[in-house]
Amino acid sequence: MKQHKMLFAFIALMLVVSLACNGGSAPATLAPTTAPSVPNPPSNNGNPPANPPSNDNNTNNGGNSDLVTFTDQNNLMAFELPGDWTYENGSSDNYYYDTFTSPDGSAKMENLVYNDGDPFIAGQNGKFALGLLHNIYSSTGKEGDIRVTDDSIQEDGSERLTWESKGGGYSGVSFFELRGDDNKTFMMLTAWWLDDADQANIDAINAAISSYRIP
Repeated sequence: MKQHKMLFAFIALMLVVSLACNGGSAPATLAPTTAPSVPNPPSNNGNPPANPPSNDNNTNNGGNSDLVTFTDQNNLMAFELPGDWTYENGSSDNYYYDTFTSPDGSAKMENLVYNDGDPFIAGQNGKFALGLLHNIYSSTGKEGDIRVTDDSIQEDGSERLTWESKGGGYSGVSFFELRGDDNKTFMMLTAWWLDDADQANIDAINAAISSYRIP
């Protein structure tokens, strides 16, 4: 299998991940004799998903707190969130993301979809997910800040990482999986919140995760 293309031309070094996660399986014919290169995650120096939660108030979308259904642009997933959470999105050549922020800015939910045209093979998706945590969701933008406290396989086959930022004052959960028979589409749904976030925001996140479904 050819190496995954780099997300940004200026990233010269491949990401080194010390914690291995077990990802989805791949046909035995795809198993290499040497460790494959792991695709580089999006970088905070480019067009990354939103910044960590904060205590700053955000301008919401003018809606009320009634639940609304968000559906991914490619119909890969859907979930429900209060209508007064702020919505923003972004994209690059190989990925796009959708971000929702609570009215007080203390909690976020984010869906990230990545596909560079090459299939992931066994173990790559776990390393890629950890790379995202270290590169995007850490308070430092590098390995060492995020500590994974739990790693578990869900009933739907996705993998859940429960984590905390040691320096950022926030915690989160990320669910990642591969979609498609070709294993080319990587998806990760992440919820993160300040350690002192209002319980109502945590309840909204839990409800959104419970409502997660494939349209």
